[in-house]
Amino acid sequence: VAVHDPDAARAAAFADRHGAAVVGEDELVRGVDAVYVCTWTTEHARLVERAAAAGVAVFCEKPLAPDAATVARMVDAVANAGVANQVGLVLRFLPSFRWLRHLVADPRAGDVLAVVFRDAQFIPDQGLYGSTWRNDHTKAGRGTLLEHSIHDVDILRWIFGPVSSVSATTREVHGHPRIDDVTVARLAFAGGASGTLTSVWHDVLERPSLRRVEVFCSRLYAALEGEFVGPVRWRFTGEDEGVLGGDDLAVAV
Repeated sequence: VAVHDPDAARAAAFADRHGAAVVGEDELVRGVDAVYVCTWTTEHARLVERAAAAGVAVFCEKPLAPDAATVARMVDAVANAGVANQVGLVLRFLPSFRWLRHLVADPRAGDVLAVVFRDAQFIPDQGLYGSTWRNDHTKAGRGTLLEHSIHDVDILRWIFGPVSSVSATTREVHGHPRIDDVTVARLAFAGGASGTLTSVWHDVLERPSLRRVEVFCSRLYAALEGEFVGPVRWRFTGEDEGVLGGDDLAVAV
């Protein structure tokens, strides 16, 4: 229905594709039923609160904010306003991750021992992303762990439960201050499992964003590749290896 962007050319191009009007912020929240907040991260809180104050349903892209205190304030804003709200943590809806969760929850799996999660993509200020702000910490907040691998943190908590402690090392190889492009985190889960999350922004433009996850349980080994369509491979104690990918994976759960 309507679009607002501080970049007038981008606003016009987006509006043309969807038959929308280019409007100001005030006019937008008055004229729609739902708002999609797809700005840089440090603008999320202000705009979510603005939509909530107008009584408008709101979808906000991830990460919600650069720090937990701001996230809590945003949650309070939508809760107090009573508006429908969502956040763009979409990996939970991919068949590959849903199947992995299904395997881990199977009683045959036994105790979860460890998970190794690797996530790599080319730094998104180049190539198909066309982002003009992800290398600026005043807009993005931080780099690969917050801006990209918040998806992975969500998946790890969704499958393995609450995290009781965490430690990490970071690097800034591309020279953008406070934009980490290599992060290795170690997570201890309240249920007893241990995990590592390696998140990398590289410069291999020919290589798409890819995730690989290995899960070790007392009676199950499972590995996910390709994130969207798999394959997912697994083996329970005393059983043959199972493999699902593509359309078969999509209808499995």
